[in-house]
Amino acid sequence: MSLQTIEINSAKITFDKEKTKTYRTEYNKPCDCQDCRNYYKNIENNIGLVNFLADFGVDYSRAEEIMPVDLGNEKESLINYSAYYCVVGSISKVISIKKEDFSVSFGVSSNINVGHEIADDYFFIVVDIDLPYILDEEREFPPLSFIEKCIDKFKLVFKRN
Repeated sequence: MSLQTIEINSAKITFDKEKTKTYRTEYNKPCDCQDCRNYYKNIENNIGLVNFLADFGVDYSRAEEIMPVDLGNEKESLINYSAYYCVVGSISKVISIKKEDFSVSFGVSSNINVGHEIADDYFFIVVDIDLPYILDEEREFPPLSFIEKCIDKFKLVFKRN
């Protein structure tokens, strides 16, 4: 194991760049859905973010999870992405960093779990970024949100005759 230790915003970050580079599972295999393809296409042009992730051994196209939120449901509206990247190592505390082209946070998440293939300590780099839709295909819009669906069902249940 070849550990590197750096300090960012008074947080001690220890990581194994080589192990992170070779970490491959079904969970971080590039997804082919429209939202993920749009995210990857945008990110490949953000050299600052690609290099930042690579400094930790992370391949930008191998996120553990990508969560898009459409910010307007219109053809030109931005999409907010939260992308979770697994890094083999540990952190002393949760931190956030704001760069000119992107924001990232370092943390441990109980909501995202890596596969059992990783026996080492790990943490996540979470990229939070608003991106345009840039694919050369018709944009698909997400269905009604869960909350909107629930409200519609409640309205039906409590409908007065």
